[in-house]
Amino acid sequence: MQNAPVASDHNHDNSLMNLRSSLARTLVASAILALLAACASNPPADPGEWKPNPPNPNAPYPAESRTNGEQGMVMLRVRTTPAGKPAAIEVQKSSGYPRLDRSAVETVWKWQFKPTPDDGTVVWREVPIRFFITSLPQQQKLD
Repeated sequence: MQNAPVASDHNHDNSLMNLRSSLARTLVASAILALLAACASNPPADPGEWKPNPPNPNAPYPAESRTNGEQGMVMLRVRTTPAGKPAAIEVQKSSGYPRLDRSAVETVWKWQFKPTPDDGTVVWREVPIRFFITSLPQQQKLD
C-alpha cells in the first residue's frame, strides 16, 4: 500500500509539468501573435510632431563660420499655423554663434510642417538644427 501514493504523486507531477509546458507554449504563441499584430498596424498619428514635410531645405553653413571652425546646435521653438507654416520662431538655445543661429532661423521660415487641427490650439514645436564640420575647407596653396 505504500507504493500507491508514490505512483499517484508521480502521475500528479507529470500532469502538472504537462500543464505548465502547455501554458508556456500558449503564452509564447500569444506573445508572438501580439508582436506580429503590432508590427502590421499603422503607427498612431501625432498631429503635433515637429518633423517637417520634405523636401525642406537644410540650413546653409555660413562660409565664414565654416572657415572659423564654428559648430554647434541651435534649438528653435517654432509656432505654426494649422496649415503648417511658421508663424513665430524663437531661438530657445543658441549655438553660441550668431551667424549659425541666423542661418537656422532664416531657413526654418521657409519650411512646411505637418498641418494640425484648426481648433484654436497653439502648436509650438522644438526644432534642433545642427551645424557640424565634417571636413575642413581646403587651404589655398601658395606657390
